[in-house]
Formats: sequence, C-alpha cells, structure tokens
Amino acid sequence: MTNSARILRPPRFLVILSGIIMVSCTGSRELSRDGYSPSETDVQAIVRQLPDYTSRLQTLTGQGRAIVSEPNNTERLKLLFSSSRDRSLVTIRNGLGIEGGELLTDGDTLLVYNKIDKYARKIPIREGSLDRINKLASLNILDIINFSVAAGSIQKMHENKTHYQLFLNDGVRVFVDKKSLLVREVVQPPDTQLPYSRIQYDAYAQLKGFTLPRRITIFGAEQQSKIALQVGSLELNPELDTLTINLPDDIRIYNR
Repeated sequence: MTNSARILRPPRFLVILSGIIMVSCTGSRELSRDGYSPSETDVQAIVRQLPDYTSRLQTLTGQGRAIVSEPNNTERLKLLFSSSRDRSLVTIRNGLGIEGGELLTDGDTLLVYNKIDKYARKIPIREGSLDRINKLASLNILDIINFSVAAGSIQKMHENKTHYQLFLNDGVRVFVDKKSLLVREVVQPPDTQLPYSRIQYDAYAQLKGFTLPRRITIFGAEQQSKIALQVGSLELNPELDTLTINLPDDIRIYNR
C-alpha cells in the first residue's frame, strides 16, 4: 500500500472528470499575446469574478497522467496526489504501473524518495536544480489547480480583444480569458528562482460548484522542457492526516 493510500479517509465524494457527469467546460481558445493596451475596465471587478476557493477548498486528492517532455526524451507517468494548502504529496507510477517514488513539498523544499534506486534527497525549491517530474511536484497541487489572485496584488491591467493581462506586484503576469473570466496562463518574471517559467490552464469543468482546469501545462525555467498534466479524477475536501513520506530506516536523506 502506498503512503498516499494510507492517508486517505473514506471519500466524501469522488468527481470523475468525464463527459458523462461534467456540467460544463470551456473550449480551447488560442492565447493571444499581441495587441494589448492599458485597460479602462475596473480591475477589482474582474478579480472579484475570478474563481477563488481559498476558503472553500482546503484539501484534495486525485490522480492524473503526465507527459514529461525534455530535449531528446519523453516520458509518460501516472500520478497520485494529495494536497492541503500547506503541503503536497505526489506518488509516481510508470507506464507499467510500477511505483517509482514519492515527492513531498512544503513550499520551501522538495523531499524526493526514489524507491527504485533507494535514496532520498531534499532540495531547496528556489535554489536547487529540479528536473523532470520534480518541477511539478515542487508546486502545491491545490494552489496550481485553483490559482487565485489577491485584489491588492495587482499593479495594472492591460487587455486586447480576447484577454486581460494582469501585472502583479511581484512581476508575475496573469492572462485571463475575457469571455469566461478564467485564468489561462501565469507567467513568472525572467529573474524568478522558481523551477518553471509559466503555467497554462485549459479544459475547465464545473465540478460540485468548483470550476477547475482538467489540463495544466508547466514549462521549465530553462524554456526547454514541459510537463503536460491531464487530471483524471479528484476528491474535493477529503479529511487528510499530515502529509508525509514514511522512509525506511536504512534510507539516508541527502541534501541537494
């Protein structure tokens, strides 16, 4: 039994992201990067309409499939994940269903337990070198599935015919679809120390009163790799014990 299986209580409800029970979803629309100019629209009115479940959605568990693309290499993985607002735990299985490891993040560090090579490593997220699936696991899954914008964090807003572009105080840019008022992309500033440069969101679905993306694509900071995550199922607001990795006694933790 995996650690993620141990921490789950009986499901409150399981939401299968399929066309059978999907209430509604947004179609794909190409993100336009041209023709932006300062907006006269009330930015606070726009922010108030963006989905923000910070208080209503505190935990989630689920599974999905990820395609990790790097120069000269592509890998397909199955992911099981559990997340609170403070921590995220990801369990990885390869295409044959073999469990390869667990990854736990608290926002500052990423603990990687490689079950095949039998070692554990702790990596500072903003200082360490993260590659492959570690980039996704270093992020709080709950926070990226419901990316929220604080009203007081916006410096200015531009718009074109199809999108709003929010400029945040920390240099982050957020692209919002004008028709659906859903976040389409989050772009980090060039000097970011995070392991990714931007995140794209697509295929939103309304699930039990929550509007959440089914497809999330994370682009590496080096602009040469990406992780495409297809969310398969979600359990919203389950009761979770403290998210942790139970390392065997003979496994040593290496730093970096």
